[in-house]
Amino acid sequence: MTETQSVPQPHSDMRAQAPQRPFAWPLAVQVAAYVVLVGLACLPGSGAVSSSTFSVTGFAVAAIIMIFAFFCPLRDGVPGRVTAIVLGFVAMVCASTPFLGQFVFARHDAQYISAAAWCAGVAGLLVVLVVAAFIRQMARPKRTDMIVQLAHMVTDGVASIAASGWCFLPMLFHEASAPDVWRIVCVAVVVVGAVALAVVSRLWYREAQPLPGARAVWVGFGLLPVMLTGALVGIAALVMWLV
Repeated sequence: MTETQSVPQPHSDMRAQAPQRPFAWPLAVQVAAYVVLVGLACLPGSGAVSSSTFSVTGFAVAAIIMIFAFFCPLRDGVPGRVTAIVLGFVAMVCASTPFLGQFVFARHDAQYISAAAWCAGVAGLLVVLVVAAFIRQMARPKRTDMIVQLAHMVTDGVASIAASGWCFLPMLFHEASAPDVWRIVCVAVVVVGAVALAVVSRLWYREAQPLPGARAVWVGFGLLPVMLTGALVGIAALVMWLV
């Protein structure tokens, strides 16, 4: 009688296969998101923080954060996505509430105060994000793939926080006191950054291995570079007012 020997199975990290949709799908999502954000920023009156048009832009940014959380391609799980949503909304409050900046800065220019308060708020939120990500990993009963999940949770949070910078795109277009030369330079920097992130996102998409059960990850991959570009928009707006 021959005793059968069990063949050792290769280690599985429970990752799904790479996305099967062509890269044109997430690229189309990127283009659609940019068209919506730029279109809203071009509306008359959208440059004023207190205007209803500015609120519509903020609503679009909030919708992008929520859609990304629902179709998130990252492996950070529900805790990471909830953390990213909360931090992203707090960053939007910093961007759209000028009086918050008056507690720190001595100027009363609403646009400048909003951008400066947003930058200060983003810096604090990034610290909170890193601490929360470490606490989350230490609280897991089984810390498998800890580095991967930590990196993905931080990336998720950074994208949501950076997305709030899109709230300043109307001001970047409509601020009358800014020199036209610097406005063109700032817009050009944002465009170059958006194109660079679109190119890099092709590599991200090709190497992606989302969690099992992830829904339409091509939507999340399409929104990820758009959200990260928001950081360039916020910084460009602040630089335009400083010069």
